[in-house]
This record gives sequence, C-alpha cells and structure tokens, in this order.
Amino acid sequence: MKFRIVSLGCPKNVVESEYLAGVLENGGHALSEEGYEAVVINTCGFISDAVRESIETILQESAAANKKVIVTGCLVERYKEKLNELLPEVELFLGRKAYPEAAMLMDKTGYYRPEGLFSDTFPRKLLTPPPLAYLKIQEGCDNGCTYCTIPSIRGGLVSRPVADVEEEFKFLLEHGFREINIIGQDITAYGKDSGATLEGLLRTLLRKEGDYFMRLMYLHPAGLRKELMTLIEGEDRVIPYLDVPIQHSEDRILSAMGRKHSKADLEKLLGTIRNTMPDMTLRTSLITGFPGETEEEFEALCAFIQKWEFDMLGVFMYSREEGTPAYRMKPQIKKSIKQKRYNTIMEIQKEISKRRLKRHIGQETKVIVEGKDESSMTGRILTQAPDIDGIAFIKGDCAIGEIRDGKIVKTLDYDVIVELL
Repeated sequence: MKFRIVSLGCPKNVVESEYLAGVLENGGHALSEEGYEAVVINTCGFISDAVRESIETILQESAAANKKVIVTGCLVERYKEKLNELLPEVELFLGRKAYPEAAMLMDKTGYYRPEGLFSDTFPRKLLTPPPLAYLKIQEGCDNGCTYCTIPSIRGGLVSRPVADVEEEFKFLLEHGFREINIIGQDITAYGKDSGATLEGLLRTLLRKEGDYFMRLMYLHPAGLRKELMTLIEGEDRVIPYLDVPIQHSEDRILSAMGRKHSKADLEKLLGTIRNTMPDMTLRTSLITGFPGETEEEFEALCAFIQKWEFDMLGVFMYSREEGTPAYRMKPQIKKSIKQKRYNTIMEIQKEISKRRLKRHIGQETKVIVEGKDESSMTGRILTQAPDIDGIAFIKGDCAIGEIRDGKIVKTLDYDVIVELL
C-alpha cells in the first residue's frame, strides 16, 4: 500500500523513520505524500509534553477519512498495551523491535511488540535532501539518570558494530551527504558493551577520504576523555563543536539526578576545554526546577553559567515522569517557579550568546545553505547545529544544499549574517 510517515521528537526518531521506510519499501509498499492509504506516526514519549504532542497528532491524523493509522516509536514502548484501549482510532501499534517485520504487518491490526534487542534495519530510505544527515551509532543508555525515561523506553546500551556504522557512513557520503551528525543517547558510552571506543570508531570513519564534516552530539561530561578531545582538536573534518549536557552545577542536585560527576569535575573539564581549545563552540543543556532545587542552588547555577559562558545553551523545566526515581522525590517545585527560573536562565544566556558571537565577526567560515526567507537565503555556519542553535542569513547567490565559503559580517543574539566569498 501507499504510506506516509510523520516523525516526531528527536533526530534519533528521524533516523529510525528512515530505517522503517526502507523496510516498508523493500517489502513492496510505496512512500507517498499523495493518495496514501496509511499514515505511519513515529512518536516521542520522553516527557509529558512529547506524549501530548504525539497523542494530538494521532487524533488529528485519525480524523482523515479512509486512512489507516499505524503508530510506532517511544509512545508505544512506554505505554505498551494500554494504548489499544486508550486510542481505538489506531489500527496498528508497531513496537520498535518489530521494524524488520513491518512490511508483513502493514495489513494487520492490533499490537506488535516482540521482545529482544532493537535491530537497526539499514539501509535507510533517505527522507531529507543533502547535505545534512544523522548517523546513529548506539541505542539505549546505562547511565541511570533519575529523571529520565529512556532506559524504560529504549533499554540499556547497545552499540552498533564498527563495520555496520562504517557501511552506513559510506552510504551517506555516496548519496551526497556532507554534514554527518553522530548521535545516540550518550555517544561517549559507545563500545562499553562491546570493547570498542568512540575514538576508535571515529578514526575508522575518518579514513574515508572526502570533503565532509562530522559533528558529535550528546556527549556525557563524564565520558569526555583526553584522547577524544585530542582527536577532535587535531582533525579538521570534525566540527569544533561540543554538545555536553551538564544538567546542573550543584553537587547535591547532580547527586540526586544520578549524574556521576561533581561540580569540581565540571570545572576541571570546562577549564581544560577553554584553555586547550579556545575556539571550540561549547553547547550544554540544563534542567531547572528539579525536585528540591533551592533558590540558593538556582542562583549558584546562574553564577556557573555566567562564569563559563557556554556559546549555546538549552534549558528544560523539570518534567515529573511516572516510573522514574525522581517522580517520588520531594519537594516538587511549582510550575510557576520553574517557569521563572527558566526565563531567568534564558535571559542570562541571550547576553552571553550575543557577546560570544561577536568574537567571530570578520572570520571566514563554511556556511550550509538550507532555505530562503523574505529577503535572503538562510542556513547555518558549521558551528550551529540543526534545529537547536541559531541560523545564518546569507548574502550572495547560492542554492539550497550547497556548502559555501563565507565571512561573518554581523552577529545578532543567536544568529549571524554571512557574506559569501
């Protein structure tokens, strides 16, 4: 049958939607945006807001006449058979572990979630045009952060074999993708279950000749080893960009979160990065309003942000998720206080980002052309990650999909203006 895919949530879901689309097409079904008989919704279920968005999308798609609705992804993994009763509009619930059999299940109804390990089903049906692609190197997580639903949804750490990752990497390059974003729940944990290492994997991939760039996403601070940073510093094809979610700065909160590092550890790591790689773009993520976070601990977190001046920063208000250890922790912080703290951090970060971007005025850079607004072409410089960082407004003739040389001529709060060379 003809099918359409709707992918919600993180880049890992995008990749899995491409695996699923590949399986379905190899099984004789056809991906189509018109005249489709089925819509496959790849859901997110990480936090309450994502669950809400997934359910709203399911209900919206179910309202279309004569369309079979198939739901897969993290929502199915998290809530399992309950969904059959809660969402009778859905004809088929497909567990992530059922992807290899997906083509045979398309005309079925009910709930299919086999036990066992999730199996990647490369090759992918590429759903987005070059030059940006994501390359997922591992599944699941063993870190055990007390606020996180990932282990219950995606299971423990499973690293893909080096040869398998290498084959997919070459596949992406052969199809014109030149900005390869390496992703996983925590890519610094890659290989802990198999004896491999992230550094070894990267060296294998970098043996491939070509004009491409590699970005490393989701690096746990406890796993940022000296060997990895040395490799990043010495390789032009690895973008000088570190995405290191610290979540908080204060020891009591870090301990309650189960983060496996202290404030002193963070100070040492950030000092090393700033001293040895001063041109490195440093991104982090934080959680505010974690159970028991005091006003003094929040103020200390703000001081930490101001001291270390992250180039990019995302902050999330703590989401109380049933089934996690933090769900039972007390006292829970009022939503109004969490919102106020969120706003305070973002105001602080806006000034920091603006100030740090100004350092790049006059610098030459690669710029990725992605679209067009009313007055100019738009895209990103290499040190802006897709979807989460700022954008580049591009002056000069160019086409979507190109990676061009340019010069940063002006900076804004989070964005830059680039003139093509």
